[in-house]
Amino acid sequence: MSPIYADTSFLRFKKVHCKNCYKCVRNCPVKAIRISNHQAQILEDQCILCEKCTLVCPQNAKEELNMIPKIHDFLKAGGQVIASIHPAYVAEFGPDSLPALTAALKKLGISDAFDAAAGAYLVKTEYERLINERAQRLPTISSNCPVIVQLIQKRYPDLIPYLAPVLSSMQAHGKYLKEQYPNARILSISPCISGLAQMREHENYVDYVITFSELQQWLTAAQVQVETLTPPLPGQAADIRLSRIAAMS
Repeated sequence: MSPIYADTSFLRFKKVHCKNCYKCVRNCPVKAIRISNHQAQILEDQCILCEKCTLVCPQNAKEELNMIPKIHDFLKAGGQVIASIHPAYVAEFGPDSLPALTAALKKLGISDAFDAAAGAYLVKTEYERLINERAQRLPTISSNCPVIVQLIQKRYPDLIPYLAPVLSSMQAHGKYLKEQYPNARILSISPCISGLAQMREHENYVDYVITFSELQQWLTAAQVQVETLTPPLPGQAADIRLSRIAAMS
């Protein structure tokens, strides 16, 4: 699939908030920020979406691409959206929160939601095959984290041949869900915005990416709560734990 956000800014600074403190410039690990007309500007061709600048900014001046309005429009038009939830949801909502989180997402109009740990299992299996084929002849750099991939592509291009030719867990799970729901759009819910960068890849299987914080804001605006933790059904609990055990083993 062709990249659909090639000309879209994923991260920038709000003009009205920048106070010329230069903290973002000093802390950017790839020097992808410059000051022009007393305003911090992100150099998108160098930015790796690590979000270090947003963590140190005392003015909370970050402004990231918000895809929720587009999701709203698609849902109102009768579209089907399937959510792929990053495994870190257990830290955000609790270890057995998938049923309650899925129920909350359905109240927002999402058709269904799945633990993206299943994508990690698919990636793990592909890494095992790759390592066996290469027989340790070459060092291999994991391609799962988009920040690391962008760092290599933009700052260390000589290392590109060592990047594993394997989809990230986000893309692997998105591809799997696309096969199961060919008429649906896939929403990836992630703890960070780096997943947005993957939408520019030629082989992209995800239509929307939002962060957990954006999801919380969406739930609050819609007056939807993730109810008190409810133990998952026996079969569902087994699926969740097996996917995580397999992904880590």
